[in-house]
Amino acid sequence: MIKAILRSEPKFLTSVEIDGHVQILDEPVSLGGNNQGPTPVQNVYSALAGCICMTLRMYADMKKIPIQQVRVHVKAEKRKVSDDDEQFLDRPWMIDKGQVRFIHADIEISGNLSTEQIGKLDVIAGKCPVHKMLKHGSVITHDTRLAGESDDKGSERESTESYA
Repeated sequence: MIKAILRSEPKFLTSVEIDGHVQILDEPVSLGGNNQGPTPVQNVYSALAGCICMTLRMYADMKKIPIQQVRVHVKAEKRKVSDDDEQFLDRPWMIDKGQVRFIHADIEISGNLSTEQIGKLDVIAGKCPVHKMLKHGSVITHDTRLAGESDDKGSERESTESYA
């Protein structure tokens, strides 16, 4: 389980605990934070970059492809689109306030590789679990309760569900 804790001060500084590891998330000073860590969205992008690197390493090791280094640069931007944009007609949930988030990973691989191996690694990059999760979405649910209230009262409340 992943646990995030935000206290009253510093304003946005959030400690995230994952299997004994601790990460710090924050917001930039321009948004009222202290810039002591990446933003949550930057953390998602870093998860994508890291996942692509690791997926390529696992595949290369399995297939004995001699990669020396993998570098992934992730860029993201929101672009304005119209509600009737044909490429999003079957995915209207991707449009938020008239914008769609576009994420691009630029992958550089070092090693003595053939064009065929590079092509296969390009396909495999799209199969990393974070890439698939971001591309295909997830059903996200959450329950909110007052601290100290037991979890069993959650069954009396309706769970909130959203689609990403």
